[in-house]
Amino acid sequence: LPIETAVTKLGYDRKKMGIAEFRKICYDYALKQVANQKAGFLSLGSIGDYDHPYITLQKGFEKHQIEIFGKMAMKGLIYKGLKPVYWSPSSESALAEAEVEYKDVKSPTIYVKFAVKDGKGVLDTDCNFVIWTTTPWTIPANLGISVNPDFDYSLVDTEKGKLIMLSSMVEELCDKFEVEKRDVLKTFKGKEFEYITCTHPLYPERESLLMCGDHVTADAGTGCVHTAPGFGVDDFNIGMKYGLPVYCNVDAQGCMMDDVGEWLAGQYVEDANKTVTQKLDELGVLLKLQFITHSYPHDWRTKKPIIFRATTQWFASIDQIRDELLEQIHSVSWVPAWGEQRMHNMIADRNDWCISRQRKWGVPIPVVYCQDCGKEIIDNDIMMKVSKIFGEEGSDAWFAHDTEYFLPEGFKCPHCGSAKGFDKEKDIMDVWFDSGSSHAAVCARRKYLKVPADVYLEGADQYRGWFQSSLLTSVAGGHGAPYKQIITHGWTVDGEGKKMSKSLGNGIAPQEIISKYGADILRLWVASA
Repeated sequence: LPIETAVTKLGYDRKKMGIAEFRKICYDYALKQVANQKAGFLSLGSIGDYDHPYITLQKGFEKHQIEIFGKMAMKGLIYKGLKPVYWSPSSESALAEAEVEYKDVKSPTIYVKFAVKDGKGVLDTDCNFVIWTTTPWTIPANLGISVNPDFDYSLVDTEKGKLIMLSSMVEELCDKFEVEKRDVLKTFKGKEFEYITCTHPLYPERESLLMCGDHVTADAGTGCVHTAPGFGVDDFNIGMKYGLPVYCNVDAQGCMMDDVGEWLAGQYVEDANKTVTQKLDELGVLLKLQFITHSYPHDWRTKKPIIFRATTQWFASIDQIRDELLEQIHSVSWVPAWGEQRMHNMIADRNDWCISRQRKWGVPIPVVYCQDCGKEIIDNDIMMKVSKIFGEEGSDAWFAHDTEYFLPEGFKCPHCGSAKGFDKEKDIMDVWFDSGSSHAAVCARRKYLKVPADVYLEGADQYRGWFQSSLLTSVAGGHGAPYKQIITHGWTVDGEGKKMSKSLGNGIAPQEIISKYGADILRLWVASA
């Protein structure tokens, strides 16, 4: 993704070029950057095996990366699934957690009435559940409302209708909705609402199902959580439990799709926020609109906001190896010592790893599809053949040959028995899978290196990047931690205390100092500071 982004900025459009031509431009650009970095390191007087660098685009590296993928796949750790993932409309791709950064943004927050359709003998149809959301554009995808089964909820009679909300927040919310009348008619436990249905405020023909979930908290909102399984992990999980479809009405560019209606179709999600809010107001169901500043995820390359969006992606299972990962973390020496707890918390809390990317430049996922039954085929013989071919020709081979080139002789679909035809997977692997394979592709292959390595040295951002992906691929491949020790270094910061980075453009090139004062002055400064 970083290479594609840089090449695109130079004026190349991957959508208008052949894959081979575009990948060649990316290849040349990548090697040019390697040469620049090598020259910079040499000018510092640093020591390294500069005649034999390891680069993840090398044939040998790609060969061993496919072998790791194959080992994980044969253990049942690789699967394809439909889930909400970090999706970058600006990059048109899924992103890993390590490719996401957080910035404060100003967002609309709205409170909306959902009228009861079938109260199951508990509520009358003149009652309304009050939901709260900071993403009005997701309201068209609403399929349910989640409540906490153990919380107390009140039915409150107001000038704006009979409203259901957390009992503990009645006064605060009624002040917010600017209502004088606030008579509590009855109190319920959340579990009493299960399976009640409401009418969707924008699409009266659709229902919104009341569900019980422990993810509902009492620290913000109303205790009635707007649930759109296509746009959030908690929403997806509870939707799965209650059998809701995974409905996603936003395309890869972040625009609303046609089934939302002419009044909204084609709008980018940020613009849709305003349109949806205005529509809810016209319909008389908007109780309050406010603006809040909160931390929101952004694409670390384009610096633009991302969304949670359900798409079909390839995942590596963390659940199946979580206990082993946590055990291995404690076998490593961490400098500073807080690194151990940090990594433990990250692994303990993380979801399965989304490893597919919708890009052209990278290592392809070595999976084929049967043209007859449409099912994906994860086959060890195919993956080992792909590994061998990549070792000889490089990963460009995947795009240069037809599918049959990678299949064993006489291959038939294991699902339906067809031998008619097969298609190759178009997605590539997450770049962190590339770098995370270095223990197998480099340490295990070089005579002066070994596995586990004595030390991995990097910055604190690599706890969710290289440190973590290396641990995941090594443990998943049947080995322990790929390192005995982790040393975390800090960053050079600018005058305002912000870390210097290429993307922010606030760095000072070491070359500037070297050409002005000489490398010794820079080395003296590093050693003293």
